[in-house]
Amino acid sequence: MASYHLNVQVISRGKGQSITAAVAYASGERLRDYYEGRIHDRSCRQDILHKEILLPQNAPSEFLDRQTLVRELDASERYNNSQMARSIKIALPNELSLDENIALTKEFVAESFINIGLCADIAFHEGSLDKSRKPASIEAVHERQNNPHAHIIVPFREVDINGFHKTKTKGRYMNRPRYLNIWRKLWARLQNREFERRGLDVRVSHESLAAQGIMREATKHIGAGAMALELNDIRTDIGNEYRETLIRNKERELERELIRDRQRERERNRGRDKVRERDFERGR
Repeated sequence: MASYHLNVQVISRGKGQSITAAVAYASGERLRDYYEGRIHDRSCRQDILHKEILLPQNAPSEFLDRQTLVRELDASERYNNSQMARSIKIALPNELSLDENIALTKEFVAESFINIGLCADIAFHEGSLDKSRKPASIEAVHERQNNPHAHIIVPFREVDINGFHKTKTKGRYMNRPRYLNIWRKLWARLQNREFERRGLDVRVSHESLAAQGIMREATKHIGAGAMALELNDIRTDIGNEYRETLIRNKERELERELIRDRQRERERNRGRDKVRERDFERGR
């Protein structure tokens, strides 16, 4: 069962965030943060399936080195409240292979960012479901699958032969809410195109459940920190909210089933009444 997820956040120094830390986490590498003067080491990660830096034409080839990229990006930002980059996380469809998902994601990134002069660092995470470690307190809405996903980090500044631009007008312009909808719609369209090409009877939508006419309340994602606590039988606020949403959805489904049962019973009664009326007319 395909699921849709696309989330966009801004990596900002003003929020105490580090672009080097974000890139190290996504890529599973050990990187030096020249702005903070520290090392961010995520090289112990074992779930990185693929990682790649995508550059526009005429960008310095040195930017294909991840350490150089983050060092130059940090150097291009002078202020301690600078917005550094967008961090985009997308769910990858289990229906497609890794190579197919890589190609599809690169197409999405190229159309959204690379073709307009921005660069991007993408990393694909396995997201395997360890059933032996699924906390008993977390019950899935439907059968759980692996959760392969990609992290896409897109600096605000454009890149050309001289490196990062001195201004980031285009990056700031894309903070407008309509761009989020453009990206969400594009990612859904690309996935559905691939499903159709392969004859798969599955589709995704970027719209909310309500907009799709689905009477189910969406559950919130349980992050790694909360899940770690739940794995140790420690109830969390987000876990409690998740469970409460499941209960409400079950109650709604039971109510809808009761309504459907009553409707079916009324239809059967109308059918029996028509048969009796017909038999009565024939008996006369």
